[in-house]
Amino acid sequence: MNSFLYAGLLISLLSMASVVQSNAQTQPATAVPVVSADSANLNDYSGTYTFPSGSPIQKFTVSADKGELYGEADTFGKNKLVKQAKTDTYQSTSSYGSIITFVRDTAKKTVTGLTLAAQGSELVANKENP
Repeated sequence: MNSFLYAGLLISLLSMASVVQSNAQTQPATAVPVVSADSANLNDYSGTYTFPSGSPIQKFTVSADKGELYGEADTFGKNKLVKQAKTDTYQSTSSYGSIITFVRDTAKKTVTGLTLAAQGSELVANKENP
């Protein structure tokens, strides 16, 4: 009698497993948007950006390395800049999580400056030798 009970239980479990597996295969995959930085354009951002006198940050240096963008405020160390969905916008991996939005000359399409937003403040810097 116990063997019939175990066999019935085993058949039930196998049936449930196949239903779960078939449901998993028929469920539509949820697309996760992936935003990638165009490495050809990363050099557009590279350079030194100068903030106005009296600003808590004097310079912000942006560099591209192996298809990634990095930013360094003064001499506090480089942090990776992660591309955001909005055009020309990146978020720093620093503890501040600064949002850097690059500013372009609309006629020439060249990067001429940036806006750095962190902790409720927004600082504007001009690119040296745009």
